[in-house]
Amino acid sequence: MDKAQLDQAAAAYAAGDWRAAAREYLAAAGEGGPGTGEAFHLAGNSLMRLKRFDDAAAVYERALRDSEYPKTGPLNANLGAALCSAGMHQRALAAYQRALDDPHYESRYRALQGLAGAQYEVGLIEDAGDSYRRAALDDANPDPGKALNNLGLCFMALGRPADAVEAYRAALDLEGYSGRGRAAANMGLAYAALGQHASALKAFDRATGEFGYELTGAAAAAAVVSRAAVDSPQVVEGWSTGEMPPVFNEPDAADDSVFFTRTDEDMRVADREIRKSERKERTSGKKPWVGIAVWAVGVLIVMGAIAFAWLGGFGFPTQSMTVRGLLDAHRGVEPVASYWVAVPSADVEREMSNLPPQFTSYSIGGIVRSAKTSTVDVTIVLDKGAPLTYRVSLVREGVGWKVNGVTNDWRSTGGGS
Repeated sequence: MDKAQLDQAAAAYAAGDWRAAAREYLAAAGEGGPGTGEAFHLAGNSLMRLKRFDDAAAVYERALRDSEYPKTGPLNANLGAALCSAGMHQRALAAYQRALDDPHYESRYRALQGLAGAQYEVGLIEDAGDSYRRAALDDANPDPGKALNNLGLCFMALGRPADAVEAYRAALDLEGYSGRGRAAANMGLAYAALGQHASALKAFDRATGEFGYELTGAAAAAAVVSRAAVDSPQVVEGWSTGEMPPVFNEPDAADDSVFFTRTDEDMRVADREIRKSERKERTSGKKPWVGIAVWAVGVLIVMGAIAFAWLGGFGFPTQSMTVRGLLDAHRGVEPVASYWVAVPSADVEREMSNLPPQFTSYSIGGIVRSAKTSTVDVTIVLDKGAPLTYRVSLVREGVGWKVNGVTNDWRSTGGGS
């Protein structure tokens, strides 16, 4: 490798000039071979900074071909992150697992958290929860609160709000965790799901008062419902809607360790018992209004979440999914009209002519969202020449998004800083 180019690349990286750093590292690596793993590795890191995730993944894979390069653990973890960012979660699972299988890899919590995120995305929620739990317990993890908060989200997705409360409480006990406001809000949601509205209010008030966190979406809707339940309690069969008895004992110092020492099988057995108990309760002849009230709370929470998602510019298909579908169809010489709003075909053809007819790859960059319009920045890599950057405009159609314009961002065309 050319040491002068390596030095230039290192200087560009230190200065934050990621484009120049990537170019110099790739030039130093050349055609690859023994001894080029580090250059490819650092080139991949530079491409990640540029949000060129597909290209970063390809470069990381080139680095892995260097059998002499010892940092395979961090390299596989970075590859997993690039694949996840590019939406290739199934492939990311294998990369993260290879990182964990490397006995010399010290930052295992990073691979565990990345693996958990990929598992969640492909629907392996129980496995994701286990990975987050292992990440939280890793002594090398400087910020276990994030893993604990995500563990709580997994429990909520599994319909286990009582376990979610324990995970959120553990996160809140970590004074150095910067996301304690979010964890407190999530705890409020878990308590609301349990019908423990007084405890939910305490958690919501702690999120806003102690941590300065703004409740939005589902949390804001649940706080309104819980406050109404506490302010106007109704006694039914000796129970008060505002002061429902806890469905699990408040843990003391000794109980905290039980949660974290459960085996996977213990968790699954407990889950089956909870579900069995819930089925019995549903068939035990409870008064109809109780079920109606629970249903109403659920509806309010869902409506709040939908409103939050709408105003925040979220939808399905997402902006990224629509743009990826458009580019894949264009590159494959397939019809693209289904990705566009209802405009004349001549307009579609004129707008699509802004894109090159053929290109090697593309990556999704920044996404600017609003309730009714959005923009997505796309970088297209050609067989020859510098990458081209485009801005795709989208408008809301139903719950999803459709394209209504493609323009070339000439300011960022052609490389350079």
